[in-house]
Amino acid sequence: MTVIEVKQLAKSFHHHLVLKDINFTIDQPEIVALVGPNGSGKSTLLNIMVNLLNPSSGYVKLLDQSVKDYRIFNQVSFLKDNSILYPYLTGWDHLTYAGHLYRLSDKRLQEAVTAFQMTDYIHRQIQEYSLGMKQKMLLALATLNQPKIMILDEPFNGLDPQAVIETRQLFKQLHQSGTTILLSSHTLSEIDKLTRHILFLKDGQILEEYLDQKPGYSSEQRYLEIYPV
Repeated sequence: MTVIEVKQLAKSFHHHLVLKDINFTIDQPEIVALVGPNGSGKSTLLNIMVNLLNPSSGYVKLLDQSVKDYRIFNQVSFLKDNSILYPYLTGWDHLTYAGHLYRLSDKRLQEAVTAFQMTDYIHRQIQEYSLGMKQKMLLALATLNQPKIMILDEPFNGLDPQAVIETRQLFKQLHQSGTTILLSSHTLSEIDKLTRHILFLKDGQILEEYLDQKPGYSSEQRYLEIYPV
């Protein structure tokens, strides 16, 4: 079974071509990074992959199913920025709502609270959360249903060093248990600790790299070659 298939994907906004002929396939559970400068189309691509945006042409399949079939998202999660959080609801409100959708027990919700060390503030309103607290909330929501695919847009944003280490360890554990993780990030040092499989997005197209074929070669070195200063 193919985990992720993106075929001949293109997207235009007001006659401006942002993505053109995007093609890549992930055939087995792994961690893959999506890298590119601001404005390169990373978020646009991820939004199309989870059916929040329609492509101008091409298609996306997750677990051999079209993303147009909403049922696939019982097995897929997406981490977006914290604008999706409701300021006047508590963190627990968010978890219980998601838990209801996924038909999860309160025990599973509490496991997420403990895993992300949110016990001290989970019953406070989101408007009282720091950036790092909000990011932990988003990560808890993204892992709640124990998905087979996680698509993450800047998952390390706002996290302190300890939380970054713990999140990296969590991603590795999820991968070992069979979850595929596709993440976009500007934190190249963290990418090097997670994966050697990188999709560089430039001029609306994908340059796919397997850096394990280049011992001692970092994602930063390759980044500077692709996007020279």
